[in-house]
Amino acid sequence: MSQKTPPAIFFHADAVESEGKDIVGRRSAGQSFLKGFLAHAGGDHVSAVTQTKPAAKVFEDTVRAMGETRPVKVQTLRGQNGFSDTGAVFFPGPGYLDAAWRRQRFDPASVSLVGITHTVSTRRVIESMHTLLAEPVEPWDAIICTSRAVKSVVQQQMDLEAEYYRARFGATRVPMPQLPLIPLGIHADDFARTDTGRAAMRARFNAPDDAIVIMTMGRFTSVEKANPAPMFIALEQVAKATGKPVHLWMVGWASRRDEEAMHRKGAAALCPSVTAQMIDGRDADVRRDIWSGADIFTLPVDNIQETFGLVPVEAMAAGLPVVMPDWNGFRDTVLHDETGYLIPTAMPSAGAGPIIAQRFADGTDDYLRYLSIVQQQTMIDVPAYRDAFLALIEDPEKRREMGDAGRLHVQTTFDWKAVIPQYLALADELADIRERTKPSTTRLSPTAISPIEVDPFMLYQRYPTAHPTTKTVATHKRALDVAGLTALDAVNGRVMYGRRIVPDATLLKIGDAVAAAKVAPVSQIVKDVGLRNGIVLAALLFLAKFDYVELSGLEPN
Repeated sequence: MSQKTPPAIFFHADAVESEGKDIVGRRSAGQSFLKGFLAHAGGDHVSAVTQTKPAAKVFEDTVRAMGETRPVKVQTLRGQNGFSDTGAVFFPGPGYLDAAWRRQRFDPASVSLVGITHTVSTRRVIESMHTLLAEPVEPWDAIICTSRAVKSVVQQQMDLEAEYYRARFGATRVPMPQLPLIPLGIHADDFARTDTGRAAMRARFNAPDDAIVIMTMGRFTSVEKANPAPMFIALEQVAKATGKPVHLWMVGWASRRDEEAMHRKGAAALCPSVTAQMIDGRDADVRRDIWSGADIFTLPVDNIQETFGLVPVEAMAAGLPVVMPDWNGFRDTVLHDETGYLIPTAMPSAGAGPIIAQRFADGTDDYLRYLSIVQQQTMIDVPAYRDAFLALIEDPEKRREMGDAGRLHVQTTFDWKAVIPQYLALADELADIRERTKPSTTRLSPTAISPIEVDPFMLYQRYPTAHPTTKTVATHKRALDVAGLTALDAVNGRVMYGRRIVPDATLLKIGDAVAAAKVAPVSQIVKDVGLRNGIVLAALLFLAKFDYVELSGLEPN
């Protein structure tokens, strides 16, 4: 299928890594996606959508710093111009901000809106996905699900919302976006192992040649990322069974000091036979070379915040065999017994958590406590975890074979050069749907595009005593010149708030027209100045507000 209209990416500075921001998964993924999109989307220019014009400048500066030389075309959601000549707009989260409503100003069938899942367990994300169906979403929109497990979550939440609309309002149709499966991507070459990197990391962190180094990567948070205790227990058993020097490199950063302390205490208490270190993963040299120094990668994820998990993909790109829980998106990235091992997991059956759901919904438990109470009922099979480590530690050739298989798997499946074409193909598929499907939601009225975008003079029309019309008569009272308008604006708020419904020159022109006529109906002033009724009426109300003209013959409310 040929690309129809080059898509755009929605850019928000908070969605990519930059100085002063915490390194979190969604920002790392956003940074990587932007780089991959620039490299592999093609086209003679780069197209983006931002909320504001200042954000457009930030986008251009960002991509120029990445080495982009093509022309940059940026449209904004705010303002009167459309953003619908891009074919599709890819958003960095599962929602579309207010783009679906803003699209109603123009042609709803002119552009597709595409979001992407990261975590799907936070209250904000859950609520945004539910309210999404109340917006004018169309079948040519989409939310990219990065794994089968995540798709099951999004589908269930949307099905429940649709059921609510049918039960409460008798809805016969609830338009939904498409839910395609496309993985996150990486730049595989960024993680290539090197002999120099291995030597440098081993020397820096005191790992002798005969040591087996097991590595983790991610924030040190036991409820938002991975509870390390099962890993500590398994590695202690491994160290005792093999008698080999086992080193654990926990690479990452702590979002809370108590979490870092708990990780240190946990390693000391549960795996004293293992040489465990916490390594700052924000160090540029570490982030680049730490993979080369390790032998095996693992991360004992057991929480519902994680959805896809890029780090085992990065580890496979570095040629490391991976030992991961058989948990949500990992079963879509790790090939069991080929690129590593998936360790069995378990949690209660459906129906066991209504009290947990109630406490989260009513705010009794905040998000972290909600994650904690769920995680306490998830299990990683420690004996299987131990056996997987033993199999790899005792067989260097298996480590090499699995590492090679993982590297090839990432290059063919998860490198951006393989993933971005799937985005482009999705944009074309959505364009085909737009061509053969009618919009499900039309404009409410010429003056009310959406329930929240209503002409204020219609919405509040019962507030005033009367309304001016073209039959209203304007009488000159006193002259207004540039100096007088400047003095007036210093005290009336127009300068302070930077908003002028009528430009200064136009305002003065209309004032002069009334002065010349002395007394005239609005219709005559409109003819004299050659402007639209609305502009003239707005100017006359402003002039009358400050006693430069008098209006008579208003239509009573």
